[in-house]
Amino acid sequence: MAFVGTNNLTKLLQSTDVITPFNINNIKNGAYELSLGAQVFQTDSSPRSVKNLNEGDKIEIKPGQFALLLTNEYLKIPEDKIAFISIKASIKFKGLINVSGFHVDPGFEGKLLFSVYNAGPANIFLSNGSSYFPIWFAELNEKQDYKGKHEKQVRILDEPIEALSQGELVSPNVLSKKIDDNQKELEKRIALVEKDYTAKDYLVKTTVALCFIILAKFAFDWFALDYGYKKGRQQRESEMILDSTINSLLIEKEKLIFEIDSLQKIKAKVR
Repeated sequence: MAFVGTNNLTKLLQSTDVITPFNINNIKNGAYELSLGAQVFQTDSSPRSVKNLNEGDKIEIKPGQFALLLTNEYLKIPEDKIAFISIKASIKFKGLINVSGFHVDPGFEGKLLFSVYNAGPANIFLSNGSSYFPIWFAELNEKQDYKGKHEKQVRILDEPIEALSQGELVSPNVLSKKIDDNQKELEKRIALVEKDYTAKDYLVKTTVALCFIILAKFAFDWFALDYGYKKGRQQRESEMILDSTINSLLIEKEKLIFEIDSLQKIKAKVR
């Protein structure tokens, strides 16, 4: 299988309707550069629907988003040739990736549909009518009959739109932002938990200290009460002993007085 060179490609395209409309200035390095057509679909569009472009209109493909791009040119691939497609390097270097396939079947007729994905860090801008998609042709040793469902397509079909409209497509930048937001929310919750824990820890410590003070006060009061009770009891016992001693002395005093009085009476009788 040999690729068609620049000279033979020029002759082929000038003498046939393989590419319509045809511009000889789009032949470069053995390839023809196809341009962006008037229909696009973007996964971040709201609502999700096909957008029709006027000449010169720009589209913006954001990081992490898909787009369906229809070529401006209508192709009729010869049955004895197979075509290979890509995206210009200047666009690929920005992160735009072709995810729809890399060849066009022999006998295919219609506009080409590129499914692309922005894997880069920045928005990518494309203009209606600008050339972005090189196509190369290679010879086959026999003719092939095209059998496919994209025959004579001139618009973006519903099937790829439905495939890219299932659920929410989130770009890496959006995911990164969500992760950062979740991290900040988690840190905020941890701070609140730590603050709550600190408050509870302070409350527990304060409660324990207050209980200790109350117990100490109770113990001191109990000790003082017990000490006072014992001292009072001792004092009462001392007073009782003292009273008993005084009573005994008074009794002895009365006895002595009685004896002295008896002796004086005896003495007076003797005289």
